[in-house]
Amino acid sequence: MFTFYDFEVFRHDWLVVFEQDGQITRIHNDRDALERFLSSVRFLVGFNNYHYDDIILCALLKNMNPYHVSLQIMKGKKTRLFLNHPITLDVMQEMKMGVSLKEAEANLGLNIRETPVDFQIDRPLTEEELEQTFQYCESDVLNTKKLFELREDYFTSKFEIVHTFQLPAATVKKTRAGLSAIALKCRKYKPPADRLYLEYDRRLPLHELPQDIVKFYEDIEKEYRSGGDYKELESRKYERELAGVPHVFGFGGLHGAIENFVYEGKMMQVDVSSYYPSLMINNHFISRASKEPQLFEQMYKERLRLKKMGDSKQGVYKIILNSTFGASKSEFNPLYDPKQANNICVNGQLILTHLILLLEPFAKLIQSNTDGIVIAYEEDYKKAILRVLELWQEHYNLKLDIDYITKIAQRDVNNYAIQYENGKVKAKGRFANYAGGNFERNSLHIIDKALVDYYIHGIPIHKTVIDCYKKNELDRFQLVAKAGNTFKGIVHEVNGEFVEVQRVNRVFATNDKQYGPIYKTKEVDGTMRYNKIPMTSDHVIVHNDEISTFDKRKLDLNFYIQLVKKSLFA
Repeated sequence: MFTFYDFEVFRHDWLVVFEQDGQITRIHNDRDALERFLSSVRFLVGFNNYHYDDIILCALLKNMNPYHVSLQIMKGKKTRLFLNHPITLDVMQEMKMGVSLKEAEANLGLNIRETPVDFQIDRPLTEEELEQTFQYCESDVLNTKKLFELREDYFTSKFEIVHTFQLPAATVKKTRAGLSAIALKCRKYKPPADRLYLEYDRRLPLHELPQDIVKFYEDIEKEYRSGGDYKELESRKYERELAGVPHVFGFGGLHGAIENFVYEGKMMQVDVSSYYPSLMINNHFISRASKEPQLFEQMYKERLRLKKMGDSKQGVYKIILNSTFGASKSEFNPLYDPKQANNICVNGQLILTHLILLLEPFAKLIQSNTDGIVIAYEEDYKKAILRVLELWQEHYNLKLDIDYITKIAQRDVNNYAIQYENGKVKAKGRFANYAGGNFERNSLHIIDKALVDYYIHGIPIHKTVIDCYKKNELDRFQLVAKAGNTFKGIVHEVNGEFVEVQRVNRVFATNDKQYGPIYKTKEVDGTMRYNKIPMTSDHVIVHNDEISTFDKRKLDLNFYIQLVKKSLFA
């Protein structure tokens, strides 16, 4: 069903590799062979192909020079080339911003050595160069397939949305937010200049809230109505204590936390179920671009019905419901309606603020985070807390999910680990990948693992580091070093000399003193600047072969132990 592909384009040569059902097909400078192969292809899958390979393929099918088109793409120039057939999927779509195929391959522990063939070469490739490039291209195709399989749930969800709402097959190319807009029957809509004309939930007792918080939003609306710049106004933040904890109000979710906090005892995690979708339904905050806004509530009820039945199709509706808020503030999505997005966000913060104030006499606030809070409590107050939560749900027509916590280690609102009473651990930020990395992020997860082990399980840092070493969990020690577009490249100091290396590299700390630091380079006013890559040792090894081939005896374990210790906060 799926065919995976990748193009490489030179001045005098172009080549493409296809993989279909375990069979590899190579095509070099043969447009007729390309057309014959595509005649039986239904879905074509690449990586970043929406921005490169699809355009190159379209150019070839129109008998255009692919090298000239490739140069236009590289220079950031827009082309009017669009591939209609076959239908294509891009594995990079909606991945973490900025993750390249090479970085994803590095995160997976794969070989990331780049082809030695110069893409700027001004002559036809030799047979040897052609074979090297084909091998390089084939490796990328197979790794694209691997990533596609790892993201199977994502692509399956898009196909399910298309099937459930009987959309044209080609719409599967859209993002999930784009599909949500179609499912909600959005029309082309230019919202009026009312994005900061705030409306409030009729259940919200503004007079019971801290008036300085209410005034913060009222003043912003007044300034906007008087001609104020919405970009500046929406960037404003208001900091103040709430229940003894520093909080930030603005046009993101509510955030507050006791910093550098470690605690063991009775705690509750109280989350509002489907918070933003519920606010949208309760207050008619659905995008005004939708021709049939009642569809949103129908989808919400259908999701609850399917979820109750244990039907996996409920996930289709969950995706649409959860995508709608973000899409309403995305200018290029048909759901775009910033007023409704601001209404949802501001009401979400104020309603959660009301909950915090109601609980303050009975519990200690530990954390507030957009759609939920964490509180510590004494057993004598548990009954009163549950009653407050019950009344709050009834008042706002919202539902709360309550989980009981026994331990928390919290550096700040974005970096924490909590252990539930059943022993399960949830982590975020620097703690998040304690169980291991993934294709989007897999650098120095020895820190995540050691911090969770230390704070939650009471395991000494050095023991975690040594245990991971003994288990050959080498990916925990790697750092994926890359140079962004603002840098010229990367150099590695070896025996006192700078050696130019790839733009994406796998790096380990080592005791071998012949190896020095690794730097990103940038030319400023004619002078080359060297910026040591953060969190790397003064002695590193670059290992771009498969991670399993690395000799772990070269690791400087003490460097990693000290690195974790620098991350301790209490």
